[in-house]
Amino acid sequence: MASSKEIGTSSLSVPQAQFPAINSPQRLGGGSVGSLQSPSRGKVALKPGRSLMDWIRLGRSGKDLTGVGGKILQVTKEELAKHNKPDDAWMCLKGKIYNITPYFEYHPGGFDELMRGVGMDATDLFNEVHKWVNFESMLEKCFIGRLAESRSRPASTKSSQALKPPSPVVPRPLQPPQSSTEAVDGRIQIDGVKNIQIDKQPPRHDWFQTGSTVSIVIYTKWKDMTEDRIILDKNEKKFKITVFVDDHCLLLHWDLEDNITTDYEVKVSGGAGKVDIVLWKQTEGNQWKSLGNPLTDHNTFQKISDREMQYRDCILKHKESISHDTYILCLQPPEGSRLVVPIGYHVFVRLNVNGMEVVRPFTVVIPSLLANQIDRDIVDGKAFYLMVKIYQDGVLTPHIGKLNPGDTITASDPDGNFKLSKLETCQRLLLLAAGTGFTPMVRLIHYSLQHGDNNRKVNLLFFNKTEKDILWKEQMEKLKEDERFECTYILSEPSDEWKGPTGRIRRELLDNYVPKPETDLNTLLCVCGPTPFTKTTIQQLTDYGYEETDIHGFVA
Repeated sequence: MASSKEIGTSSLSVPQAQFPAINSPQRLGGGSVGSLQSPSRGKVALKPGRSLMDWIRLGRSGKDLTGVGGKILQVTKEELAKHNKPDDAWMCLKGKIYNITPYFEYHPGGFDELMRGVGMDATDLFNEVHKWVNFESMLEKCFIGRLAESRSRPASTKSSQALKPPSPVVPRPLQPPQSSTEAVDGRIQIDGVKNIQIDKQPPRHDWFQTGSTVSIVIYTKWKDMTEDRIILDKNEKKFKITVFVDDHCLLLHWDLEDNITTDYEVKVSGGAGKVDIVLWKQTEGNQWKSLGNPLTDHNTFQKISDREMQYRDCILKHKESISHDTYILCLQPPEGSRLVVPIGYHVFVRLNVNGMEVVRPFTVVIPSLLANQIDRDIVDGKAFYLMVKIYQDGVLTPHIGKLNPGDTITASDPDGNFKLSKLETCQRLLLLAAGTGFTPMVRLIHYSLQHGDNNRKVNLLFFNKTEKDILWKEQMEKLKEDERFECTYILSEPSDEWKGPTGRIRRELLDNYVPKPETDLNTLLCVCGPTPFTKTTIQQLTDYGYEETDIHGFVA
C-alpha cells in the first residue's frame, strides 16, 4: 500500500531521538498519539525532474557525483567534520563516506533532514527512520571512501554482537531447566550474554524428542506472545528460529544433527509465553544425541530496533486484479520457511530497478473480507497476501504490476507495532482510511467480525478520489448486511451521479458519521492514509474529544 505515492502503512517503533527534527516534514505534528510512536515519512515537494527515477538516471549518466574525481579516500573524523555545508556535504553511514551534496534536491524528506547528519557519522540517525532503505545502492555513485577509524573504534552501544561459538554439546537428561543459568543442550545459556549489549536476559530454551519428533521449548514469559511472532527457516540441515519478544528479538540457529521435514507445529501457551515448536524427523526412530552444532549467531538477543532487516526470496503464486489499478498478490515464502505476519504489520518489498535497489513497505492483507476462516496456508506461514496499487509514474509498483506467477519477489520479516490486545479489548472500532490506507483495515475488520466479542461495532470511513477507486466495495456492501458493520464512502472528486458525502476529512464529517466519545465504552480508532490525511485526522479526532491513547496511526 502507499501513502503519498508509494509507501506501505504500519507503525514503526523508533527510539526517542531528535531525528528527524521535531517540527520537520517527516514527523507528524502534535507529538505522540496512542501507538503512533514513530516519525511519519512525510514528503516535501520536489522540483520537476527530481524524482527517484531522475536520481537513478543521474547516477547512470557518468557524471562525477563524488566531488573528488572518483578517488577512494580514507577520511578521518576531523576531515569529515569540515564537510558540513549545503554546497559541500559529506556523511558517514556504517563506516562509509558519501558526498550527499548532489542528493539534496532528490531527497523526499527535504533538505533540513539531510543537513542534520552532514559532517558526522549519521548511522544511528539514519537507522531510526530509514533502516529498511538500502543506502549503499541509493548513494553508490556518491561513495568517497571509508572512515579511517571505522575498524578500531568501539562498537556502538546500540549494536549487538553475535555470541562466540558455545562449548561443544554434551548429552544430558531431557528435563526442563530449573534456573535461568542451567545448561541447555549441554551449555550455559546466560554466561555468554555479556558479549551482547542488552537490557534483558534472553529467554531460556530446552528440547526433547520422541521416535518421530523433536520439540524445542522456549520460555519467553511474555504474556502477549502469539504464534505469529515466531519465524522458522530451514536450509538443508541449518535451522533458524526467530522469536519476537515484545521489543526484543531472540535468534536460535543450529546445524541440526539430522534432517527434518518442512512440516512444523507451533504452539503458544496463553499467558505464560511458553513456545513449543514441534519438528518431524526425516529418519523416524533415529535418536539424536543433541540438536546439533550451534552456529555463530545462535542464542543472540537484541532490541528489534538494532536488528538488521532479514529478507527472503518469495514466489508470486498468483495475482488478481481487484480494481482498475490495484492487485492482490499471493506470495509464497521459500521452501522450509514459516512466515506468519501479525495483524496490522507490513513487510518491505525489495526489487532492483535499473541497477538500484528500491524498497517499499506494504501491509499484509487477506484474500477476502467475506471468508469465515483464514486460509490454512496463511495460518501455517506458507503464504501471505499484499494489496498493491500500481502508480504509473512510480518507481517500484510498475515493476510489480508486470510480474507474473512464478516470478520472485524479495520480502522482509514482518515489521510494525500494532497491539492485537487493543483490538481484542475494544467494544467499538472506528476506522478512517484514505486510498490504499485501507489495507491495514482489511484484517482489523475481518478479525473484529469473526473473533472475540460478537457485539463489537465496526465503523469505517473510507476516503477516495472517485467511485472506481473504492477497493472491495462489493465485499463491503455485503458485509453491511451484518448490523455490527457500517461503512461510509467519501469522495473528493465525485461524479454528478454521486449521492454520498464528498470532500476531505473535516469536523462536519465527524459530527455526521463518528460517534461521540463515551467514557463507559472502550473505543479504538485506527487511521491510515497519506501523511497529511493521517496528521489532520488524528488532530481532528483529538479535538473531537478522543484521547491520544485511543488512537493508533499506521505510518511508515
